[in-house]
Amino acid sequence: MEQKLFSLFLLLVFQFSGTYSQTAVKETNNKRTDLGVSVQLYPAGLIPTLNLEHYLTERSSLVYRLGANIVDRQDFSDENDEEKGEGFGGSLGYRKHFPLKKGKIIAGLNMDVWNLWIDWENDSNSLNMTSGTTYTLVLQPWLEGGYFFDLKNPSSQIGITVGFGREINAITNGKDVEQGLIASVTVQYVFSLKK
Repeated sequence: MEQKLFSLFLLLVFQFSGTYSQTAVKETNNKRTDLGVSVQLYPAGLIPTLNLEHYLTERSSLVYRLGANIVDRQDFSDENDEEKGEGFGGSLGYRKHFPLKKGKIIAGLNMDVWNLWIDWENDSNSLNMTSGTTYTLVLQPWLEGGYFFDLKNPSSQIGITVGFGREINAITNGKDVEQGLIASVTVQYVFSLKK
């Protein structure tokens, strides 16, 4: 299942890239690059990132993110009683932009890769308590949609997006830890480096 989802993600990215590469040649005057920060909240954690968004055309862009992933799965895990941890990673995404009033609606497709070290614990209130740390390389394909609006300075924007995807533990060193569906809300601030 995970391999099929990953293959579908790659197919869609290459399809979008090929479809819009011809348009990009016609719109070279509209290229710009934005720099920004974001905070992505999901039920089991927090992801602060630095973002670079490079516009291929006026209405399509590639998004690169680098950041941290702070995990507190509380009692969400089916694998362990408690899971907490952190790690680092990044993502590559493709966005379409649709102007609307004083802002724009965005729709995107992303692939995150996270190196996570998860501290897990089971039966903490008994003599049979077990605990340990698991390293996992997480692949996280996800879709996003949201709205960005201009601030007083037209070269800066703030946006909020919602996302839905899947966490896939591609490599695990240690006891199994939770993976599965994920939903998130992201707040982003961006400013243009080049008009």
